[in-house]
Order: sequence, then structure tokens, then C-alpha cells
Amino acid sequence: MRNDPATGLAVEPAAPGVRLVRVTGRLDRRGAEAIARMIDAQRACGTGPVDVVLDLGGVSEFDGPATEALGGVATRSPDGGVRVHLAGCGGRAELLPLRARQVLLRCSAYPSAEAAVRAIAAVGRVPRPRESIAGVRPTGRATT
Repeated sequence: MRNDPATGLAVEPAAPGVRLVRVTGRLDRRGAEAIARMIDAQRACGTGPVDVVLDLGGVSEFDGPATEALGGVATRSPDGGVRVHLAGCGGRAELLPLRARQVLLRCSAYPSAEAAVRAIAAVGRVPRPRESIAGVRPTGRATT
């Protein structure tokens, strides 16, 4: 008798606009569906652009079809302002079935959750160019 732990999900804010989802246990169809529902809930919130980092470092076993479904969720267009990134797959991606690997190759991926959060948060801190407003100089002082 096999004792496969269920897929566990823990969501935590990692940086402004970045949610970290730590995935543990066996990633099966039910786990992939739970991840998809969580991402859809983030889209439904509509509170602004959000980056979701799925940390797969704690996954003990990947189910091929579930991984394909997860890749489909991750590669959806960022409608609703949610962008999904994968982290922690490392060299284990080579152990997946070919179709699952091909799906994951299209995803934004990082070697670890920490590297993903650092990279995404750094992009968020880059100042955006100021828009020109009639009568206001870039220094913020009104012209006369």
C-alpha cells in the first residue's frame, strides 16, 4: 500500500504584489486543480497586478497529466493582472514526461522561490518614467 501525501498549499505574501505559494507532497490532478482555483481567485480579486510564484521545491512526486495542467495554468495570458512563475523544479524537470516538460519550458521559471521573489520584487522597484502633465515640469514644480 502506497502512502502518497496529498498536495499541500501554503500561500504567503512575499513582497508587495508578489504571492508565494509553497506546494508540497504529490502533485496530482486534484492538487493542480486546487492551484488553478487559487490563481483564478487571485484574478477575481482584481486588486491590481499580482505575481504568483509557485514554489515546487517541496513536491515529492509529479504526476505527468497534472504537471501538464499546471503548465497550462501558468502559461495563461496574464488577464486579470496575474502572472504565474514556477520555482524550484531544478533538474527534476528532466524526470517528467516529454509533454509535461514541453509545457513547463514555456513558463517563467526560477531555480528557487527566493530567487524568483528577489527578481520579481526588483523589477517592481524600478521607477517608471513620469508622465508629462501640462504645466508641470519633471521636478514636480508648476511652470509659470
